[in-house]
Amino acid sequence: KGFCFDTDHEGRSGWTSAQINENIENWLDSGETPDIVLFSSPGGNDALKGDQIEDIVHRINAIIDKIQTHNPNVTIVIEQMAPLHSSLINNDLRSALTAFRTIIELIAETKSTPNSEIVVVDMATGFLDHYYADGLHYNNDGALFVAERYYSILIPLLQ
Repeated sequence: KGFCFDTDHEGRSGWTSAQINENIENWLDSGETPDIVLFSSPGGNDALKGDQIEDIVHRINAIIDKIQTHNPNVTIVIEQMAPLHSSLINNDLRSALTAFRTIIELIAETKSTPNSEIVVVDMATGFLDHYYADGLHYNNDGALFVAERYYSILIPLLQ
């Protein structure tokens, strides 16, 4: 809130993995073919809605399949989500987010190919409550934290 961010992306605030899965092919077909995709907070909105982890994982895998079909040489940087603000988290969400960290690692291992690497970026470790503007969305400090994590992954990929 109150900051300008690059809007040249296909981020969709509040969208679920089902909505992304339904639209990803249109986005891929309507622009240049991406060499690197930042897959931010996969399944986060689904978890907030209480969707089953198995359903979320199925949709994340389907999204990755569609991206890799569009470009078999794409690198996908997939995010291990930051935890929610402690005032918003309950035991069910805590368990789901913890499980997701492991699941994201497994997805990266199983979906990587010799030509299409999936790289995990850890947003969970070290993310603090004061990085939130409203409990769900980052403030400037949170955006800096996220940018630094992506930067450390992207620089070796871009060299």
